[in-house]
Amino acid sequence: MLSPIGANAIFCCNYLDEFLSHIGRINKQMYGVFISRVLISECDKVNVIKELLNVKFNCSTVSVLDMADTVFSIETLCTE
Repeated sequence: MLSPIGANAIFCCNYLDEFLSHIGRINKQMYGVFISRVLISECDKVNVIKELLNVKFNCSTVSVLDMADTVFSIETLCTE
């Protein structure tokens, strides 16, 4: 764990939700599928944050949210 290789292996396994003993199974195809799945959901989250920031700084409006709800939503999304 203290060597860069060990730390990278642990990080990779944690990131891909895989056991360290199964690290040999990780390949480019598996990683690509995982990244595309994660990035899509992350992009959606970023788009929502962007829209909420527009509301917060009065560039657009949402009638169902007040300012406290908007700020709370932004903080929640940014800390997930």
